[in-house]
Amino acid sequence: MTTKLRNIIPVMLVAFFLSFDLAAKPNTENSKQTLEVYQLSYIEREPGTDEYEVTMLVSDRYIRIDEAGEESGYIIYDDKDKVIYSVAHHDKSILVIKEKAFSEDDSPVKAQVEYLELADAPNVSGKAIYNYRVFVKKDKRTEEETCTEIQLVEGLLPEVRGILQNYQKVVSGQQVNMVDNKISEFQDACFYADQVYNNGAYYEKGLPIQEWHSNDRSRILITYDKISIDPAKFKYPESYRQFSIDRESRLPMP
Repeated sequence: MTTKLRNIIPVMLVAFFLSFDLAAKPNTENSKQTLEVYQLSYIEREPGTDEYEVTMLVSDRYIRIDEAGEESGYIIYDDKDKVIYSVAHHDKSILVIKEKAFSEDDSPVKAQVEYLELADAPNVSGKAIYNYRVFVKKDKRTEEETCTEIQLVEGLLPEVRGILQNYQKVVSGQQVNMVDNKISEFQDACFYADQVYNNGAYYEKGLPIQEWHSNDRSRILITYDKISIDPAKFKYPESYRQFSIDRESRLPMP
């Protein structure tokens, strides 16, 4: 496990277990709402910015992603059509990302996975916490480079994990379509293993509660709850201009 993750796991566990009893119970205070969904709240970190809170609303068909306190836009994922709609209010536009099939066999790197139980971590609802690490060999010897490191609760919330994995596959399909599949200084082996050919296989094991990625982005699940909402939350403005990005018209990648 990387040092970064080891240092913040205790903080994550305290926050997660303090919120768990409340999170496990449905919130039914507002009977006027008609759709029950899971609400997952995360603290996210990335280089050069302050940490921020992100909320996901997850139904059996849709995901909505919002940044707390940010009203510039939001993301909708429609699992039936396998399409992501990224809504931007400032220019009244919607970036549309459609499913594009891809195979990890086409990746220029061969990533490996290490999956180990965290023996000292307390169980969550009787379920164990595991460390899921994606790594690549840096050379022909034994030196490894960690690309992704995830702590997950094995078997937790299968009704949520499936659609989250499908969302990740659509994101990665777009990334695969945007790259030239060549290792370079700015697109190294971990870039391809973690940020391009990432099919979300860890969701098949359990629900991630802490993630670290090779671009130094990380997030911690701080609570989840079952709530009732207005189904209109999963709609996007039909009057906004819609556009897509392909390799020929791609934006510069960060």
